[in-house]
Amino acid sequence: MMTATAVCRNRMSHLLLLLCIFGSRSIGVSAQGIDLGGGIVTRTDVEYLADLTLDIRDMRQLLASGNKDSALRIYLEGKNSEKQIGVLFKLSELSTSLADNPLSQATPAYFYHLYGLAGRSTNLEELTGNGAYADRFVREAIQNGHPRAARAALVLNIWMYAAHVLYEGVDTCQKRTDADNPSQFDIGGGGLDKFIALWIGFGQTHGSSAGFGLYALTEESDTLFSKAAVDDSGFLPADDGQLAESDANRQIKLLYQQGAGILTLSDVCSSSNKDSPKKLWAVVSQIISKMYVPLLRMLIVSILEQDKEATELYATAVVPQAAQCRPSTFHRLNDELLQGDVNFGRTEVILSDLQEIYACFGLSCDDIGSVLKVYDGVNIPSCIASQNNAPMALYKPATAVGPIARIDLDVLQLRILTSVGLFNFAKVLYLYGRNSPRQRLSDTEPFGYYSIAEFAIASSRKNAEPYYSAFVSYHNDPKYADNLIRQTLDGTGKWDNGKSTEQRSVVIAEASAFLVLYLHLIAQINGAINNCKNIQDDGEYELTHPWDEVAALLIGSLEGMEEGGSLDVQDGQLIWGLSTRRAFQFQTLNRQGYANINSQLEDLLYAGRGELDALHCGMLEKTADDVKRLSIVPLMQSVLRYAVQNEQLPADSFSPDLAFGEVYAMAIIPIVQIYDPAAAALLEDNMLSRSGVKPVADGAQEVANAIGAAASAMGINPRSLGSTPEANPSLLHGGSSAVVINPWIISSLGALATSIYLIL
Repeated sequence: MMTATAVCRNRMSHLLLLLCIFGSRSIGVSAQGIDLGGGIVTRTDVEYLADLTLDIRDMRQLLASGNKDSALRIYLEGKNSEKQIGVLFKLSELSTSLADNPLSQATPAYFYHLYGLAGRSTNLEELTGNGAYADRFVREAIQNGHPRAARAALVLNIWMYAAHVLYEGVDTCQKRTDADNPSQFDIGGGGLDKFIALWIGFGQTHGSSAGFGLYALTEESDTLFSKAAVDDSGFLPADDGQLAESDANRQIKLLYQQGAGILTLSDVCSSSNKDSPKKLWAVVSQIISKMYVPLLRMLIVSILEQDKEATELYATAVVPQAAQCRPSTFHRLNDELLQGDVNFGRTEVILSDLQEIYACFGLSCDDIGSVLKVYDGVNIPSCIASQNNAPMALYKPATAVGPIARIDLDVLQLRILTSVGLFNFAKVLYLYGRNSPRQRLSDTEPFGYYSIAEFAIASSRKNAEPYYSAFVSYHNDPKYADNLIRQTLDGTGKWDNGKSTEQRSVVIAEASAFLVLYLHLIAQINGAINNCKNIQDDGEYELTHPWDEVAALLIGSLEGMEEGGSLDVQDGQLIWGLSTRRAFQFQTLNRQGYANINSQLEDLLYAGRGELDALHCGMLEKTADDVKRLSIVPLMQSVLRYAVQNEQLPADSFSPDLAFGEVYAMAIIPIVQIYDPAAAALLEDNMLSRSGVKPVADGAQEVANAIGAAASAMGINPRSLGSTPEANPSLLHGGSSAVVINPWIISSLGALATSIYLIL
């Protein structure tokens, strides 16, 4: 980078600095933007942020010479970064400014970090108590004279602030688009200019690890992992002597250019260009993913090197971010890496868990690569969990349905963000998605994600007949779920700002999973039958197998790869996970310790895929009907659970249990109405909250009786739902203790497929 301030700093005394700046604002750059090198020219003046890497440089040099007092002074007071004439910008400010803001204004990356440091607690004191975690870590490192203190300021302070300004840019764009008077919101560089200045820094050479910013750190990490081949001199042969650039940095720069292109449009982030926030969100989400690459790589190498101090630093940067991922994996990593001394004897287990969070961070195994150095005595695990065809609760998909399965991460993250009232970013996540990337046909095609909002209004829902018509008729609204979720996010409608944050969070997350995605699952099941009947390509599928998609929407990505899925009831977000939670509560576990319903679903999934591949469409149709019947069982159990809970609540309670009960009831009442209208009416009267009316007025057992009647009418044995001392759905509607579907109805073809897989 070459700018006027840099030239003045090198050539003039401080007394002449002002004259020099006004006399020659920049060299080869517009009056506003700065040239960061490597083809990156910003639209706005963000030089002061790029100059922060000079403070990192000076701190590193001072600490190396043992001068910790001067290093601390630079950290606290600044030296090289001048935001305004005579006003220095400070590294410490990057952390403390975030901590000083109310939690309601936190951006996702920063909030996930606080959430992780608090052990996934939503307690306000625990969350805000960690607000200045980066500042605290860096100060302590400097005061102890630790040579990595400067690196800590880079990967904790600068990294988080860079992520923060990206999300802040999207938030401003969304608010500007929704506003009646958009001119009140200055979009500026949309957060992208600030980000790229923080990422690249001052004086960075293309492809070099010799700088002091995050770009240089990424290049350094790239030398430790497998990457594209270079010649002996370190240059890409085809680039005329230009240094090879890491893939992560290359993609970040390309994404920056894409985002900058969006922001150049005259009507950007306005009512006349409503797609702007969606496009900017996709770019920002991809950048954030690439930002994790150097942190993960350096953590992996630090663990393999058994470097305790480096492991502590990079674990502090990475592990709290994993709180947005599979809860059980986060807790293991947190226990292994942040709670006490690291046991390097468990390196292989730790690395395996780190691989599991790649996909949650939006990364593939290839994005991280393989460590080049061979470590004796360490068997680095194969990277399987983040592959797009990874097993889901033992079911091994034949095609790459991982991106579809990861829609459950959207549900989990909606639950996390709304749990503390971050409804603005939860709305962006709901509208535009984050974890289910669309397939791109070329590198030039823009990034995009499947979103829950999209599924909530998709025309494909019509495949879910007769359920689709039943839901639309019941609500008298084809967008019933979308309107409920949007209104709750905005604080309007039935679950408005007057309801508790916990209740609104429940409505948003549970409605996403069991009003939107459940109907999408039913539509996909019916779609697979139609595919079988109308197939034109002899069972070969260009993208994904229709029945693999059924499995992805039933199980999700958060259950892990083992038989039965996760035993941690916080993990699963879809029907499979709900079945796990209810099996513990209703004593419907099998001998292996997981839900009876899920055991049967596993067999039926293999059966269905075999039948579809063999074009045995009649058998597939029977299997599909069984899957649909089984999948409603955990929803029925959930209504029973909250009938018992809510019977004890007063009218107009703020308990989240009231919201749980209502959403689960809404998920089944239109379906029950098809088979038993009287049962549906009783569920409506008792489970849907009304102002001034005590919930479950008829008692939990009456709700259980209605559920039992409906189950019988649908061909489901009420005994298979289990019972509690307070509610027994088989009291009036008995039957044998057999499970819903007897083993002999599963096709021999599907059973054979299951057996072969288990043997192999």
